[in-house]
Amino acid sequence: MKLKKLSIAVITALTIGLVGVNAANANTQTLTVAGTAATGGTTSATAIALPVPVDAVTTSNALSISVSGTAGATVSAAATNASLLTTLTGATAASGSATATVNVSTSGSVELFVFTKTTSVGSVTLTVGNVTTTYYVKGIAGDVAKVAVTAPATAVAGTTQSVVVSAFDKYDNLKSGGTVNLVINTNGVITTTSVTTSTSGTVSHVVTLPANGSVAVTAFAASSSAVATINVTQPRNLEAELATALENVAKLTTDLATANAALTAATATNADLVKQVKKLKWQYNNLVKKYNVGKPKSQKLAFIK
Repeated sequence: MKLKKLSIAVITALTIGLVGVNAANANTQTLTVAGTAATGGTTSATAIALPVPVDAVTTSNALSISVSGTAGATVSAAATNASLLTTLTGATAASGSATATVNVSTSGSVELFVFTKTTSVGSVTLTVGNVTTTYYVKGIAGDVAKVAVTAPATAVAGTTQSVVVSAFDKYDNLKSGGTVNLVINTNGVITTTSVTTSTSGTVSHVVTLPANGSVAVTAFAASSSAVATINVTQPRNLEAELATALENVAKLTTDLATANAALTAATATNADLVKQVKKLKWQYNNLVKKYNVGKPKSQKLAFIK
């Protein structure tokens, strides 16, 4: 009897264990974008591309993660550089959160949605029971909503200068392949053109500067515009600068010659004065010598050395 009870207990334990294993193995995750199976996404290098939503979040710009075969389980998710939704009904780019937790119904399936507003790589870590899976996503910039233009503040007349035009979407992601219109004002003369941004989201446009004045480049797309102005400066007149420098050298040479002449004259005058002083001392000492003859010491005059 004891053996029979033991056998029943062992069989029951094994059955429960097998049911647990089957439930874990039944965790199936299906990834789709716009109704089409998404490929890659298991590494940052193969991140799933998602269009950045302008406003509404729909199946066309969100990654659907469908988890099935997990009746009664808890599915939790955490996102970095991305947002999570449990439904797309009424969802906008302002919706979503960094985390989501869903208790799977008796139907055994649940669906989560992921969208992103940045072209940087983001990730979603999905945990079902004790099984954790990470998927990677990356946004594709939306339509051009903002523009910027940069150029040197000044440049020499007659030179060519590069004006750098940048295009951004609503969330300041650089937009590749964006069309930007340009209005170029050269001292009141207007020309127009359009440029297309490269994969970096920027493009260079070359302008030639006039002899004087300025060139203003206005870039605009959608309801955004930006202006950069290049003020024209004149090139150096090296011949005039050299002529001025030579004139300055000549003047300095004349001034130096005058100073040297004055110094020579002063030196000569000083030498004459020294001679005169010596002569006066000699004459004085001779007179003193004659005067002191026969005089007592107290009455003798001193000589000048």
